Amino acid sequence: MIACKSDETSSKQVRSQATTVFSGKTMGTTYRVVHSDTVTKDLGGAIDSLLIVINESVSTYIPHSTISRINNDSLWEKSIVLDNGQYEDFLKYEMHIDSHFLINYITSDRIYRQTGGSFDPTVMPLVNYWGFGYTPKNAVNNVDSTRIESIMRYVGFDKWSDQIDIKNMQFIKPYDAKLDFSAIAKGYAVDRVSSLLEINGVHNYIVEIGGEVFCKGQKTKNKPWIIAISKPQINAKINDVQMAVELNGVGLASSGNYRNFHKVNGKIYGHEINPVTGFPEMNDLLGVSVIASECMSADAYATAFMVMGLKESMSLVEKLPDTEAVFFFAADGQNIESISSSGFSQYLKQG
Repeated sequence: MIACKSDETSSKQVRSQATTVFSGKTMGTTYRVVHSDTVTKDLGGAIDSLLIVINESVSTYIPHSTISRINNDSLWEKSIVLDNGQYEDFLKYEMHIDSHFLINYITSDRIYRQTGGSFDPTVMPLVNYWGFGYTPKNAVNNVDSTRIESIMRYVGFDKWSDQIDIKNMQFIKPYDAKLDFSAIAKGYAVDRVSSLLEINGVHNYIVEIGGEVFCKGQKTKNKPWIIAISKPQINAKINDVQMAVELNGVGLASSGNYRNFHKVNGKIYGHEINPVTGFPEMNDLLGVSVIASECMSADAYATAFMVMGLKESMSLVEKLPDTEAVFFFAADGQNIESISSSGFSQYLKQG
């Protein structure tokens, strides 16, 4: 996961005869928007403003963001709730919830349930413990199972999703529970920027934020948007390509442990934390790329599939509408092989 940081969003615009390019920084990474339409309006300011508003909603790095205020227990009213004959400490909070937060919340709830909890926005305390979150990124040399067990008391999106009153904007949550949308927010921002372009008459474009993309129309006449999928190996270079796909009207997101990992006593563990076990997930997958009608869904499924593993993920993706995936693994420990869902081949670059 890549958490949303509070850096300033600032864009630059470059025009050529064929395309217009907007680029800048956002969400702790970079963004790039390219379109080939004749629209001459400078959309850089509108794109920046939109990304700032989204950050102000879902960035855990901004203290006054919507999600940070929800995560701040000091702003909540303590209450005692009778549950199965036992009194337990819960926190109660009523506040205005903006649409950006609400869409991330509702979509996360849906995918949490679809994936049996493998996609879980409450996993961040575990991610921090294992050294991949917004706390100091230190490898865990001596695993404290008691500490993990303690953290697990606050992990589980069902603890939130069954306790929210959207109509009255009221939450009830366990003390010290936290939300984090870093595994879905970049994809969401890609979708929102895409909508902004459509509203302004741009219909041939690519939007990319931190590697998550959405493409529409054509790059130039009779030439599609072609996206390279990186080689999922620890020693691979940024420009090493495993395969390429042609996209039109769909989003693409990828996930893997090969660039974000710790090595302890000769063993490697990655940043994909299993919210059910509390430990880094170790399975045969090197990486996964998901294509879906919305980039935010592709973003979340890519994270979930890395936790679920090949067999369970393949079973689910074949049931999901408008969603395809390719899974990469090292069958002999070295050479990369792939297995894809039944409809993925339609996106493979031809020639």
